[in-house]
Amino acid sequence: MKNTRRVVQFGFLSLTLAGVFVFRGHAERWCPFGGVETLYSYATEGNLTCSLAISNFYILAGVLVMTLLLRRVFCGYMCPIGTISEWLQRGAARLGRGAVRVPYRLDRGLSLLKYVVLVIILYFTYRASELVFRGFDPCYALISRHGEDITFWAYVIAGAVVLGSLVVVLPFCRWLCPLSAVLNPFSRFGLTRIKRQEDACLECGHCAEVCPMAIPVDKLGQVTAARCAKTVPWPGGHQAGWGIVGRKRSS
Repeated sequence: MKNTRRVVQFGFLSLTLAGVFVFRGHAERWCPFGGVETLYSYATEGNLTCSLAISNFYILAGVLVMTLLLRRVFCGYMCPIGTISEWLQRGAARLGRGAVRVPYRLDRGLSLLKYVVLVIILYFTYRASELVFRGFDPCYALISRHGEDITFWAYVIAGAVVLGSLVVVLPFCRWLCPLSAVLNPFSRFGLTRIKRQEDACLECGHCAEVCPMAIPVDKLGQVTAARCAKTVPWPGGHQAGWGIVGRKRSS
């Protein structure tokens, strides 16, 4: 299963990079968060913000459906930022630089920042009817091939995400990603989740140690946290003690 995840991650990352740099595609129109940013202007005025398109709504709808079925599968398998961040931490670990374990309460407090980021972005975007934060977005700097409206700060933020990923597991995804804030309510109602099989669990606590979202899974019979980005056990734990179950079956 670990290899399957890596293949899927590599496939989606390669598809994104090929679309941007080989086929010179307008990758901003593939972004699911673009559908959130332009939703208000389209609903009230019938206009799409800046260079966004109807395709942003289709992509967003597809991601939301996947989230309802498989929870945060987009974050764990398809998001290029999540993939790069995860691979950076894995590379650092192989060099003997293990991730810093953030205390649970501090992690939960920091995770609220993504909702603040979401509100700020949407407030100023809807008010100005412009993608006012686009010039600061490191992801947009990549998919636009350094568009004219990119600022120096986009690369400062990108550097901070890279450095943070070498020290902490998925810092941007856990604490700052506005799309994560959008997906969380839908993920809470996801049909699949991970359930602990008590007869196979070794009770070693290793699953909690390697959980990228800092969920105390060793103390749970079933992982119901909306932030859980894996619909399969996280690689590195004793996977024999965990399995996927449908929501109805686990009740």
